[in-house]
Amino acid sequence: MLRVEKHVPGDFCWIELATTDQTAAKKFYSELFGWDIHEFTMAPNDFFTFKMDGCDVAAAYTLPAEQRSQGVPAHWNLYVAVENADAAAGRAAKLEAKVLAAPFDVFDAGRVAVLQDPTGAVFSAWQAKRYIGFGIKGVPGAFCVADLSTPDQEAASRFYEQRC
Repeated sequence: MLRVEKHVPGDFCWIELATTDQTAAKKFYSELFGWDIHEFTMAPNDFFTFKMDGCDVAAAYTLPAEQRSQGVPAHWNLYVAVENADAAAGRAAKLEAKVLAAPFDVFDAGRVAVLQDPTGAVFSAWQAKRYIGFGIKGVPGAFCVADLSTPDQEAASRFYEQRC
């Protein structure tokens, strides 16, 4: 088991589940991966983290009603470590990505920008402050890989090779 103290820029550093059914999500993922649940409330949506050996491995929150009414399904959000979220958003925009949410502070935990690559995939750029994201890797049940399903592999490759 490898405890993580800092993520290298460009590495995936966090995942969050936007769910329509917290009870089912807690049951499913805790049974599937052996994750423990740490609950606390963050307005406006209930938020909880999944842990392994006392380390954070993922989080989940209730998908907002507005997004549900727009047909947004439950999904996983991927976060990529960056040194500077503002600079990453600026570089991404120059590379023809959309900035869906301009960089903003998440309390004192970090700064995030929500981006959409030129082929439509959404991800977040995470500038860690107090919170780095995954606290453990290299063990069953911890995050290990993310794949991109895209309609345009060449455009996606050009974008991601530039490293926002």
